[in-house]
Amino acid sequence: MHLVFVRHAEPDYSVDGLTPKGKREADLLARRAAAWKPAACFCSPAGRARATAAPALAAMGAEAETLPWMTEFTIAGHPRPDGSGSMSPVLWDLLPDYWTADPRFNDPEGWTDTPYMAAHAPEVRPRWEQIKTGIDGVLARFGYTRERNHYRIAPDAARDATLVFFCHLGLAGAAIGHVAHVAPPALWQAFFMPPSSVAVLNSEERQGDLAGFRIQVFGDTSHLRAAGEPPSHMGGFQREVFAL
Repeated sequence: MHLVFVRHAEPDYSVDGLTPKGKREADLLARRAAAWKPAACFCSPAGRARATAAPALAAMGAEAETLPWMTEFTIAGHPRPDGSGSMSPVLWDLLPDYWTADPRFNDPEGWTDTPYMAAHAPEVRPRWEQIKTGIDGVLARFGYTRERNHYRIAPDAARDATLVFFCHLGLAGAAIGHVAHVAPPALWQAFFMPPSSVAVLNSEERQGDLAGFRIQVFGDTSHLRAAGEPPSHMGGFQREVFAL
């Protein structure tokens, strides 16, 4: 089983679409996706995700199922824990000296129960549960059923299937974190998915009918570099994305 997560291309949030650069990124992504042979594709209902998916789906000769649980987290402003009085979107804007000081942010199940989340973002827990149920429901359709922190493989499972998800930075980090049993804050804070980038998980099936998923690729923008298109920094806090 192969899972491909694609973050939407550079967004124009004012219209929930893509910037001119984002449209170029989506076209370059489509050239890459033309070689994929997905068993199924899934898409967030957000306009920026659908606009990113459209050229790739056309190149693959595929259609995507729209799944409401794949919508991005609602990013509300909450006080930063440093006492500065400035506002934070909570999930991927916690300052390093704060989130690294609380080991519970690295707990794949307990991170939503940290004091900061409990006090400022109680809505995150039910949203997290919705995402876990959503991604597990998709995998179960193809014969991979969640059992504790791994997956039980049915005899008729689609072991060679590739599933493609067109979604968002926050949503991808949450879904990938659940499947790979990694705390989402660790992915949000220590890894970056530039716009139109690709993440790939492969199932490792070393114990008979049990499978675990390993992250093989994360935040890859080789389709942009090959065409001389610089990756966008949107969603990160650096001035530019350094790409070899």
